[in-house]
Amino acid sequence: MTTVSEELRYRLPKLIANVAIAGSFAGMSYLVLWALNGISTEIVFLLQIGLLLAAGLFLVRTLFDALMIVDKATVVFMRHLGITEGWSRQRIFKDTAYIVAILLVAAAIFPLFSEISNFGNLLQEITTYAALGLILLFVYDIARTFYRITEKKANSVANRISSNEETEINGK
Repeated sequence: MTTVSEELRYRLPKLIANVAIAGSFAGMSYLVLWALNGISTEIVFLLQIGLLLAAGLFLVRTLFDALMIVDKATVVFMRHLGITEGWSRQRIFKDTAYIVAILLVAAAIFPLFSEISNFGNLLQEITTYAALGLILLFVYDIARTFYRITEKKANSVANRISSNEETEINGK
């Protein structure tokens, strides 16, 4: 298993290149609109759609690279929180408990910050965004854990079915 820094070293150049290429295609889309405005609107529309689809493809590739980095970082973060067991239902329950705790702490802290006159609104926004980020991280971990549990069960069923088919074919 690679570490987060190794994953960053491997994926960050690909991520930056994909974002740059997607930005280039999106920029060309607007350039086509500006440069070919006097020509047929259908041609300009088709060119723009094609260029935006190409930009979208590179953004999807960027998303896959970013998800791999987030996946490794989530493992490290969860290990620091003490959630070390494998892909189990207990892990999902712990993540859910953390989400509830985050909501309760944010709800308890929020009124305290309203009393502060100068920085109250800023601290409330920071609390809101920090809570949202942590909740999204735990929801991501729940989804990832649920996917791994489901994948393991599906592979188990597929292996059982394929072994039954082999025995029926071989006549054993």
